[in-house]
Amino acid sequence: MPPPRTGLLIIRVWIEDGSEQPLRAQISVTHDVAGGIEQTVTLVRAAEVTRVVDDWILEMLGPTPSTGPPAPER
Repeated sequence: MPPPRTGLLIIRVWIEDGSEQPLRAQISVTHDVAGGIEQTVTLVRAAEVTRVVDDWILEMLGPTPSTGPPAPER
């Protein structure tokens, strides 16, 4: 049985006054907190934020990511 994982998704949101698209959302994610933040993106559309969150949750529900190449068989 694979060891349990704990993922983390942080959303930081702010408004850029005067911009045509004032929403800013910075999303930082990891699928295993032991490995640190894997990716950070900044988005300007609410639908993009929702998609990133949905994708991350589906990835967390999927199989455990590989921790490297398999050991050679003997």
